[in-house]
Amino acid sequence: MTDFDHTEIEKELIRDFGGEPTESFGPDGMIGDEPTEVRLAKKEDRFRVNKDTHETLVEQDGTYIFDDLGDNKPPRQVEATEVEDELDDDFHSDRGYMHQFVSVDDFF
Repeated sequence: MTDFDHTEIEKELIRDFGGEPTESFGPDGMIGDEPTEVRLAKKEDRFRVNKDTHETLVEQDGTYIFDDLGDNKPPRQVEATEVEDELDDDFHSDRGYMHQFVSVDDFF
């Protein structure tokens, strides 16, 4: 891929981890019967975590697939409960939805 296509990268990563991408709102895909969300770090050293999606992942034993596109390390699949340990109670709403950031260094 010469151009950055976020959606295609997400779909490819989900398939690489044995899952199936979804074409609807909510988590990006399913791995078995568990939801998964892909988070990419392209220019920054952090991943955005959306509150609503995160809560769904925790409730349904879901996972995140984190990929720092700026390094040569393979992507990592992380349990949503592990991500929960890195969050505080202060979600931001400056984009019209609640979100927080977690550091790339927390998972790589």
